[in-house]
Amino acid sequence: MSRDAFCRSLWALGAFLFLVGTLWAFVLPEFSPDRSVAAYFSLKPLPDLLGPARLLALLGGPPALGFVVLLFAVFLLYRRRQHDALFLLFAVTGTALINSVLKTLIDRPRPPLRLIEITSPAFPSWHSATSAALALSLWLLFSRPLGSRTAKVFLGFLLLLWPLAIGSSRLVLNAHWAIDVIAGWGLGILVSCTLYRVIGLQEETRVHP
Repeated sequence: MSRDAFCRSLWALGAFLFLVGTLWAFVLPEFSPDRSVAAYFSLKPLPDLLGPARLLALLGGPPALGFVVLLFAVFLLYRRRQHDALFLLFAVTGTALINSVLKTLIDRPRPPLRLIEITSPAFPSWHSATSAALALSLWLLFSRPLGSRTAKVFLGFLLLLWPLAIGSSRLVLNAHWAIDVIAGWGLGILVSCTLYRVIGLQEETRVHP
């Protein structure tokens, strides 16, 4: 499968996750599995996971995320990949801005009995959306020069762990309903793949299979 075809498949996946999440939040706000996950973590918190989950909340928050994005953008500029640096900035900041607007418009309450102090609306999960956008953008940017398919898959696997860990931490802290996390992942994928299709990456970094 070519990179463009793969990204189109990811775009479809992101659109599916986001649309399902949005319909779920509007049409089935009391859907039992969503409530059951939140009830489990509020009534049976996992003490061994609370520390790592709070750390992930900090690492996935705006200050740390901004620092990481800026660090990679500077590296890309140093490598004379200005177009790619803009792609990374637009993908992550665009996801963050769209997510914040959606939070305000939808204004879905968070689960009760949260294990972290937070008062903003729940849907979609900002942490989940931006972590997915960052991971996918980095894979699109840094898997291109890799000649080995195995190396590309391994890099993808490592980057996939980040949004999975971030999203899981939001559930452990009972900061989000499960569908907030799923829709957040979908939004991050959708924005990153849309930008990839619209503005692409620098030609000099393209590697065709």
